[in-house]
This record gives sequence, C-alpha cells and structure tokens, in this order.
Amino acid sequence: MSRPDSPTGLSEGTFGLARLSRAGESAFNALVRPGGEVVDISSRYSSSTALYAEWDATFDELDSVSRQARSTGIDFADYDVLPPVERPQIFCAGSNYRQHAAEMYTFNEGAYQEERLPGEKDEAFFARNSQFVTEKRAKGMPFIWLATFGSMVGPHDDIALPPVGTAHDWEAELTVVVAGGSPRMMNPDEAGLYIAGYTIGNDMHTGDLYSRTDIKWNADWIAKQQPTFKQIGPMVVPKQFVPDLGSMQIELDLNGDRMQDWPADDMIFSPEEYLAYASERVALLGGDLLMMGSPPGNGGVHGGRWLTPGDVVDIRIDGLGSQRHNVVAEDTDGRTPFFGMPPYDVSSR
Repeated sequence: MSRPDSPTGLSEGTFGLARLSRAGESAFNALVRPGGEVVDISSRYSSSTALYAEWDATFDELDSVSRQARSTGIDFADYDVLPPVERPQIFCAGSNYRQHAAEMYTFNEGAYQEERLPGEKDEAFFARNSQFVTEKRAKGMPFIWLATFGSMVGPHDDIALPPVGTAHDWEAELTVVVAGGSPRMMNPDEAGLYIAGYTIGNDMHTGDLYSRTDIKWNADWIAKQQPTFKQIGPMVVPKQFVPDLGSMQIELDLNGDRMQDWPADDMIFSPEEYLAYASERVALLGGDLLMMGSPPGNGGVHGGRWLTPGDVVDIRIDGLGSQRHNVVAEDTDGRTPFFGMPPYDVSSR
C-alpha cells in the first residue's frame, strides 16, 4: 500500500467505514471516500452487527456504493468521529512485537527485573530477552487478554488521566476488525477469511497500577481498562485494500516528537494466528476488535516519559488515517480513590 496523500489518510481507490455524528443528530454508519466525501449507509447497515455479519457480500455491495452513491454533502472533517464499531469484545495481543517485548522484559520495573542476573548489564539482559522472544515464536503460542468497551473512545477524543498512578503509557497498535460467522477451532488459513478490515488503536495502561505484589498473579489487567484508554479509529479499511502489512508503518508522536515508528508486520504471531488461537478459547462476533500488540517505543524506553495533562498524542498508520488526542486530567467531580495505589493494606484504614 502506497503512502496516501489525501485529506482522510486513505489511499486512492479505497474507502473506509466510520461511525459519525453531528451536534443534535444520531450517530450513523458511513462510507468515507479518500477525498472526504461521506455516504450514509445506515439505512442498509444500521449497526456494527449488520455491517460485519456477512462481510464478503457486504464488501461487494459497499464497493459499488463507493463508486455510485451520492454523498451527504458534508465533508468528513466536519463530523464528530466515533469509534468505528459499537460495544465490541476487545481482544488484546500481549508482547507480540519482537523488539518491544525484549525492551519491556529488559527495562520495565517490577517482576521483569527478577529475571536479571546479579550484576547483569542492560545489553546482556536484552540479548537474553531477545533470545527468549525468538524461542517464543518457535515453540510458544499467542497470549490474549480482554479489554472492556467502556474504555473505548474515538480517534479525536481527549485522553483523561485518572488520579491513581502516574506511569500512563501509550501503545499504538494495528487493530483487526473481525467478520461475523467465524467457527470455533479455526486454523490460521481459515481465520484469515474472517478478517473484515483494519483500524488504528492505542492500548494505554498505567504501569505503576499494573504491577501487584500482594497477589501471586502480579499483573493487574484492570490497569489497562481506565475510561478513554482504548482509542479506536478513525475508520475501518477493508482487508481487500490491505494486501501487505509490510507496507504499513505504525507511528506515534508526543508533542511533535516521534516516539514509535515501526513496520506493522514485525509480529511474533500474525493476525490469522491470533484469531485461530482466540477461536479455541472464546466465541468471536462480527465487529469485535483484536489489537495486535505494540511496537517498540513506549514511555519506559524514553527515560520514563509518561503522559501528563497538556500533552498531545498523534498516531498514524499508512492507509488507515490518523488520530489526535489532547491529554487532560480526569474530572472526578471531587471524588477521591478509596483503595488507591497497590498493595492495599487493610490495617491502614
């Protein structure tokens, strides 16, 4: 896919699928052309379930609509852009980019450092972790955790930092949108048939909430579920327009400085392998999301540079458009946390 030069970030000859609204009006499913023309498709596809239920037939119809249907007359830039799917199950790939996984195992605080040998320097520890990642690809299997749709916002919404924790970190990610009708127990070749398209995601977390020492399982996944911490969109680009993930670059800028810049296909396990794995464990539904894991360049490898109010985050992936977010402090209406930072000591209250 060539790097697009269009108002939407879409490549010529493609289209995207978005959920849009304007003040005082209901949200609707829309087809977006590269030049920004918007076609309302809600009379035929009123929900994400309807849109992704029978994807191949739907794509053929939408391909015709993209060439023939009249636009709303209002440009894409003049709409509010919502997450492109409604209330999805969100499946998240863990440690799926080689360089990022090795960096995380080497530089992140907490339980990871228990694996460091006495006196071991970063370079040697990183080399061992890189070897572990290589062996994981040869002998291991994917790892998935689940996110809530209550943490999901659109591509231009504010990121609201909660009052608990400070290590609020970014993870720009290629995100798969699942087509309906997938069976259980798929193999990777079958699973590829149930990829409807791709969008952009940012899988944020609060690192100092994530590590727990008061429980044997020391990862507290709810630290990745804060409101606004899953930014999705702006639109879904059909898989038919994305023949090669290797031509796509994932980029994240913080206040104009490049933090992440990595090829989208440098994964340990592919989208098809992840969907096959998921089909052995859960029921996949049309419109579900699979966030494919983060490339390197998170806050921990930038000297512990975490997000703070006033920051601006820009994310783009070739051919999928872009996101921009202002970072603010969460407005809790004066309420303060009851439990606060882990571990919680009952005797202190």
